[in-house]
Amino acid sequence: MRTAHFAVRTCFRVLKRLLIIALAVFNVLLFSGCSILLTSLGRMDDDEKPFDYLNDCFLRDFAVIVSAVKNEQYDDAISLSWIKSADADGGYVDFYCGGSGFGSQTNYTGFFFTPDDDPLAMWRKSGPDLTSCFVETKDGWEYREHDHNPGGDNVFIVKKLAPCYYYYYLHY
Repeated sequence: MRTAHFAVRTCFRVLKRLLIIALAVFNVLLFSGCSILLTSLGRMDDDEKPFDYLNDCFLRDFAVIVSAVKNEQYDDAISLSWIKSADADGGYVDFYCGGSGFGSQTNYTGFFFTPDDDPLAMWRKSGPDLTSCFVETKDGWEYREHDHNPGGDNVFIVKKLAPCYYYYYLHY
């Protein structure tokens, strides 16, 4: 009887130690930035809009967006639940749709209108001109900083939604 009691107590001690170790490992992952990886395996952040979702919303609300661009009045577009803001500086109109992350795990998504149907207008008309670094892909255009700067992790993806309208995904 005494041996059985000792075995049960030993088993509980081992389980308790394993639980403490598991919690310690979880906390290390949580606070080291790996939580982004762990949560992204389960679901996508509500603010991080993938192409298919934005494309569906864009097609559904196309008339509102075209009217906003034509009249240079963006309140109706911003009132759509999936568009957070609109900025018309720089020769194109940027419709920001969401973002998430922190530090080197920051993502932004949205779309832009460019009157000259320039898929790289966002990069040609603001900040450093990175257009020569973009590569045309079967789905659009892509810039991967590590191709030009070994330590870089920025990624920019552009896909055409309609004539003069382009989806963007920015990862910093």
